[in-house]
Amino acid sequence: MGLAVWWLWMPLLALVVRLVKHLAFGGFGQQDQSYLLLIEREFFPNGGPLDAAPLFWFWVAVGLCGTVWGVVHIAEEAGADLGGWRVRLTAAVVVLAVVGSLARAGTGLWDADKDAGRFYAAATVLDIPAGGAGTPRSVLPVTEHTRPGDGGRCDLVGTADVPACVKTAPMPDFDFEARTASYAAATKALTDSAGLTSGIHLLGHSLHYLPDDSAGGGVWTAVLDGSGEQPMEGVAVWDGRSNSVVTCAFRGDHAFRRAFGGTGAVSLRNLLAERFPGLVYSDQDIWGYCDGTDPRTARPVVVISVARQTGFRQRTVLEPAGVLVLRGSSDGRPDVSYRATVAPGELPGAVYPASVVRSQIHEVQWLGGRGAKDDRGFGYAHTSAAANATNPGEFLLRSKADGHLYYVTPLVPRDSSSQLVVAFAVVQADRAGGGLNDLHVYVRGDDDPSVNLDVLASRMVSYMAQQTSITISAGKDGALQEIIPFGRDRWRGFVDFNGQTQDYIDLSGDARVTPNLVSLNGSITAPGGQPPQAPAPSPSSPPSSAPSSPPNPASPSPPAAPPAGGCGDDPGKLTTGQLAACVAELSKALQGRVQDQAAPRP
Repeated sequence: MGLAVWWLWMPLLALVVRLVKHLAFGGFGQQDQSYLLLIEREFFPNGGPLDAAPLFWFWVAVGLCGTVWGVVHIAEEAGADLGGWRVRLTAAVVVLAVVGSLARAGTGLWDADKDAGRFYAAATVLDIPAGGAGTPRSVLPVTEHTRPGDGGRCDLVGTADVPACVKTAPMPDFDFEARTASYAAATKALTDSAGLTSGIHLLGHSLHYLPDDSAGGGVWTAVLDGSGEQPMEGVAVWDGRSNSVVTCAFRGDHAFRRAFGGTGAVSLRNLLAERFPGLVYSDQDIWGYCDGTDPRTARPVVVISVARQTGFRQRTVLEPAGVLVLRGSSDGRPDVSYRATVAPGELPGAVYPASVVRSQIHEVQWLGGRGAKDDRGFGYAHTSAAANATNPGEFLLRSKADGHLYYVTPLVPRDSSSQLVVAFAVVQADRAGGGLNDLHVYVRGDDDPSVNLDVLASRMVSYMAQQTSITISAGKDGALQEIIPFGRDRWRGFVDFNGQTQDYIDLSGDARVTPNLVSLNGSITAPGGQPPQAPAPSPSSPPSSAPSSPPNPASPSPPAAPPAGGCGDDPGKLTTGQLAACVAELSKALQGRVQDQAAPRP
């Protein structure tokens, strides 16, 4: 009886907790779901003792030790002979079982992080350029230890215990459509202008960019969520250029009486957990759109890119599992449909979870094995450049070449202070189903023109000062908020004033193409000054950098001449125009130095 209690007290306790959560907290689906996922993750990743998690084997080892102590104690009380061969054989078997359980737990703990790398590496391809200066140095820890592949998907395969696939191919010319507003400006516009009811707030991580088939036709959307007993209001839409935000609302025969932030019977999270206990999601994978040509009369639709916790060896991993599509109904009950697979074009936004993409990028570090990761710092990371501090990657862009949506992320070397962009991570975002989508890491050659987002920001700031006599700063609290890639070696930076994108600047990474400064509708207000005339696009700009919206035809006023005594005079004695002229001269000198430093070495 004592041994039975010793072995069963933990499973019985787990069962009691499960019953309490299920019966006492009925209707709170998140309670049930989180607990069941916890048990699966910590004990039975594959549904049973086969390939159980390390914690299960620790429990077995402790149980066996307690069993040995209990048997010896009972035998001593009964006066049995403890020196007999049967007792010794039993003790030896139990000791071996304890050692085996501890070894199984130890290997599970040691390989847990590598197993995650193994799972995501199976859908990762390192694309390296052919010719040039040879294999890029950032990928040498993998390519130094490879053997020939099948010549199809992989030209080379790694010899480490983590699968690595290397393809000799440069990054295709996706020719991505550029955006017309930054993430920060969209956050400001949608937060300040959306929601007509108390208790409504912007579901921050639901901010989503929906590219359109026409250039510059994309829009920003966000879910207007409720709180407490206030249900969700709808989906807000901003075109990235105007000051107005329109909303398609849940109303009439398309009502929706739940909210992600709701409590009790209004909680949408509990409802989803009850109906789909095997599906999980991150807030950044929630987005919405208006189903109709006119957002004011269209019906709102909320989409959730979901994942499934699945067992892999002695641990669990998250695997994409389709989408949940939420619509309203005449009685206010959410109409929720689950699609395990989604083909390109079925929905206007991303159906592949961005949270899974980030995990895939993180696990690239394992492609060369533990030694390459730990000893040589192999891998790639998101940039920490100031201009992209709040939005460093997973940019959702549409390719003009094939019309598909992709997550595009500039990458810098992992475990390094360098901010040079050495690779791009690209994942197709408009298709889900059948497991992981391939992550292509397009590695840039060592002889490619160097690209540093901080240097790009400096060039953009300098060019802005030259063209408008306005000095801006880059970073989270600056005017230059975000730099995203588009086209071949083309970058766009957004200039925000008072929370709204007023301009964007296009330039090339190699500094060989004349920058293109485009002023959107509206004036530019210098900090503490009067709004000057907005600049026109540079006439020398190539056709591929044409603005996606009509620029202001006005030309900037010519800057004032520097003071007679030079710019070394006391700034307090200079006029506003003279001070602006000095700043422009300083910016020109700075730009020249930056371009000299950024020029490729022979």
